[in-house]
Amino acid sequence: MALELYKPEEATRSRGLLAVLMATLLGYGVFSLYEFLGFDWWQQDLARGLLGDEFPFSPRVILSTVIMVVVGVGIYLVVNHKKIVDFLIDTEAELHKVSWAPRHEVVSSSIVVIVTTIVIGLFLFFVDYLLNGLRTWIPWDNFWASVFGG
Repeated sequence: MALELYKPEEATRSRGLLAVLMATLLGYGVFSLYEFLGFDWWQQDLARGLLGDEFPFSPRVILSTVIMVVVGVGIYLVVNHKKIVDFLIDTEAELHKVSWAPRHEVVSSSIVVIVTTIVIGLFLFFVDYLLNGLRTWIPWDNFWASVFGG
């Protein structure tokens, strides 16, 4: 059957995550297209009377829906493609072989990174503040002329 999944018992997490991420991107793209096509001439030209007053579908609704359905089928085909599924299966198998760092080590390393970032940020803030103060304190317009006697 055409709608059967290729190796449905394997790579379920990564396949599902890939489908959700692609569907989110599709939703954002279709919504952006819908908003982009929201100019008045679309609404005044064809919005009323296309399917009657009972179904006030504008061409932008129809176009967005068609694109969503076509790309949704494309997402299903991509998530079910043999090479992609085999790649995801191999990737999950390799990730199970990885020796991950213990939680306490990850937390302590993250704290070191955050504290170092804050310290460097504060240092750069004070250096910038000092240099800005020097810029206003020293008259730079004729500084070099007064230094070299010109």
